[in-house]
Amino acid sequence: MSDNRYYISSFAWTTISKVLSALVGFVSVPLLLGVYGKADYGLLAIATACNSYMHLLDLGMNTGSVRFYSILRKQGEDKKVLDIIHSNITFYLVIALINALLLCGLAVWGEPLFAVTHEQFATLRACLFILAGFSVLNWNTTVWNQVLVADKQMAFTMQMQTIQAVLKGLLVVLVLVTKLSLTMYFLLLTAVLAGLVVPYAIKVRKDGLVDSFVPGWNWESFKPVAIFSLSIFALSLFQMTATESRVIVLSIFSLDGADTAADFRVLSVVPSLIIMIGTSFSAIFLPRSSELVAKNDSEGMRRFCYKWTGYTTIIANVLCFPFMLCAREVLAAYVGESFAGLAPWLILWCVTALVQIHTTPANSLVVASGKMKALVWTTAISCLLSIVINALLCRRFGAGSAVIGYFIYVLIVIGLYYLWYYKKLLDLGRLKMLSRFLIPTLVAVVCAVPAWFVPVSTDWFGAINIRLAYIFVCIIRTLIWILPYAGLLFLFRILTPQDLKDMRN
Repeated sequence: MSDNRYYISSFAWTTISKVLSALVGFVSVPLLLGVYGKADYGLLAIATACNSYMHLLDLGMNTGSVRFYSILRKQGEDKKVLDIIHSNITFYLVIALINALLLCGLAVWGEPLFAVTHEQFATLRACLFILAGFSVLNWNTTVWNQVLVADKQMAFTMQMQTIQAVLKGLLVVLVLVTKLSLTMYFLLLTAVLAGLVVPYAIKVRKDGLVDSFVPGWNWESFKPVAIFSLSIFALSLFQMTATESRVIVLSIFSLDGADTAADFRVLSVVPSLIIMIGTSFSAIFLPRSSELVAKNDSEGMRRFCYKWTGYTTIIANVLCFPFMLCAREVLAAYVGESFAGLAPWLILWCVTALVQIHTTPANSLVVASGKMKALVWTTAISCLLSIVINALLCRRFGAGSAVIGYFIYVLIVIGLYYLWYYKKLLDLGRLKMLSRFLIPTLVAVVCAVPAWFVPVSTDWFGAINIRLAYIFVCIIRTLIWILPYAGLLFLFRILTPQDLKDMRN
């Protein structure tokens, strides 16, 4: 498969998977809020955040393994790849057991940490025990996901996640029909998430990517991966803390932890989709980036960065601008008008996602190089600053304080790329890279002006259901924006038919 075909196939299935997952989230949030209530639904966000933060135990191995699998396969070192895979099985088994013990400890002794009632913590405790019980399966999924991504089978992993999204949707239907308890819903949801290990394991065995599922240990082969991954870990520590600490900080410092966590969960549905797609770009690009770095192909790295920064920015604009233009309508449509006041925070979060995603191609090269000392320090400082901002402002702005803190975090980190990494490490033109972001984004802003001020109203649609009317408003406003945007991209040759042909090929 050619590189461009791999990128397009991977992106297409990633988009299908994430959009479907987002649609399930859009539908499930108001439905589950109606069944369980705002406070109890917020407990799910707290439990999920606690478990997500445990992924720091990965120690950077997820990125390190993909990098070394890609390089070693390119060099024909298949035996060494198998040694690392078996060592990884052992490593993640140990991590899963530690993860389970930490979650159980939090369930037993963690009640004083959270601003929730005793009854609410009893439910939270049950959710934490459920997560602990599935730790081994969840971490084992990571092993096989790494193998498949390194083999450029991102499309397959996204196909399986598409099926997973369908199962999550069916589970919501089951809740509505049978009125499952919150803990039973969470148990079944966790089982669906852990179930990916089955198709992943079958696929790697069928394609001959692994000879057996038996744990092993070969320190000589595993050592370079571990050393490189530990350099990633310091970066992951602060990146994960900046993202996953938001709900935890809100649940500790806000006046009502469960309600504020529920507001954050509502806000996060759209940006999480956008950022997940952006994050998947890193996984898509990493095998190719690792090959370019291994060959020290400076010209290839420059072509890769310039081309894909432009493409990624256009995709990010298409993902972000409709929700910035229709923030109030989106919130009112799927959780009710009482949540429409969160619209400014949704807009700010989408802006943050747009800024963050456009650096993904360059970021994949930085990660592949392993030269991240400056990035680690910058991420550490900006992470701590974002936590302090969240804690100080949450009683005034509620869930919005987490959005403000994360926006500042992203601006500081992205600033480092432009000030140091682009020129010093990657030998890229800063202005040229900035233009790859600014030109398509400024065109998007120009097209957004009429879309923003055209007085599209729910009154246009008469007496139909108000939520459906909000959806029609979003569709019309998006079309008013996206049609001129696409036209201007081609008119000014920011994007050409040849670009689309190259990407397909």
